[in-house]
Order: sequence, then structure tokens, then C-alpha cells
Amino acid sequence: MLVLFALVLTRVAGMFIGAPLFSREGVPVRFRILLIAALALALLPSLHVPELPVDAAAVAGALIGELSIGLCIGLLARFFLTAFQLAGDIASFQMGFALAQSFDPDSGESSPVVATIHLGLATLLFLLVDGHHLLIRSVAASFLTLPPGSTLESGPLTESLFTAAGSMFEIGARVAAPASGVLLLINAMVGFLNRVTPQLSIFNIGFPLTVVGGLLVFILALPGVVSCFSEGFIALQAELSTLVGV
Repeated sequence: MLVLFALVLTRVAGMFIGAPLFSREGVPVRFRILLIAALALALLPSLHVPELPVDAAAVAGALIGELSIGLCIGLLARFFLTAFQLAGDIASFQMGFALAQSFDPDSGESSPVVATIHLGLATLLFLLVDGHHLLIRSVAASFLTLPPGSTLESGPLTESLFTAAGSMFEIGARVAAPASGVLLLINAMVGFLNRVTPQLSIFNIGFPLTVVGGLLVFILALPGVVSCFSEGFIALQAELSTLVGV
């Protein structure tokens, strides 16, 4: 029973380490440990495992496998939310806000202001659609399709992570596309004015136009961001369903 509890605890802990919400720097470590132990105890009575490893080497290998499964489930959601932060990074760089940093509570580091706003909006939407419950259900369902201590095949986990990483760049490019397109036109217009009238102080004109245009497009594009989030969340659910059958 102790080995089974350790395996379950390790998988749940892996999900907490990889997930974008449960691993926040602002969440107290003691609270995370208590929540991990409570979830593991709640899942333990419903598990039926035919065989468990007995020797130390087999137990160590099984613990690594359980940690990998939990990490994969958590990282799928983290890649999804990171896509919106990536879009904000792209927009911030083109708007000239790359040096305007703000504290990011998810990573504990500083990031551009627009990226922090994008990530905060995506996190709020993730909570509104019960994404945190989806992760807990995914871990619970994974024990049915991937019993604790069973032989782990790395192929499905690796394929899911590569698919999620590709989707992250795709969603990030789609979210950043309106601002990138408008800012490209503004920069082209500023460059044309600089060639036509070199007497103008182009830096005094270009920077305000870039900031105002970027912020205006950012506000107008918010419905599109929500639409991209909905499509991405459906894809995340499908990926988790393929992986663990949630």
C-alpha cells in the first residue's frame, strides 16, 4: 500500500509541477504539498493494481514513469497558456514595449507588459472554463488507462508534447497577427515619410504612432483572442482525451 501511495503521489505531484496554475510562485509550498497528498489519498481507494514493483530499482523506475506522466499532463496546459504570453512578447517587441517589464506571478520573473496582460487574460479564461478541474480529472482518468507501476511507453507522451509545442507557436502567431500586421504597416508608413521628408523628426512621430496603433489593435482584437482561446481549449481537451481518455 505504501508503494502504491508513493506512485500515486508522484504522478499527482508531477502534474502540479508542470501545470500553469498549481505551480505558481505565489501559491504556498505547504498548501501545494497538502493538496497533492489530499488528492492522492482521495484517488487511492478507487485504484486496482494487479502487480506492483517490489525491489528498489523497479520502484525507482516506476516513480520516474509516474512523474513523467504527471509532468506531461501539466505541460500540455502550460504550453497552451504560454501561447498567449508568446503573442504578447511578439506584440511588445514591435510596439517598443520590450523594456517595459512587469512581474509575472506564474514564472516568478519579469516579462513585457503586454505579455503579462495576455497571460493574465488567458489564465482567467482557463479558470472560467474549469481548466483546473480538467487537469485533476485528467490525472484521475490516467490511472485507468495507465495504471501505477505499469510499463511506460514514451511514444504517446513525446508525441503529445510535440503536438502541444507546435500548437503553442501556432496559437501565439494567430493571436499576435492583427497587431503584427498593423504595426508592420505603421512602420512602413513611417519609413516612407522618412524618405519623402527627411526634415521630420521621425522618432518623435514613429514611436507614438506605434504605441497608439498597437494598443488600439490590442483592444479591438480581444474578441479574437477569446475565440482563439476557445479553439485552443477544445484542442487541449482532445489531446488529453487521446492521452489519458478524460
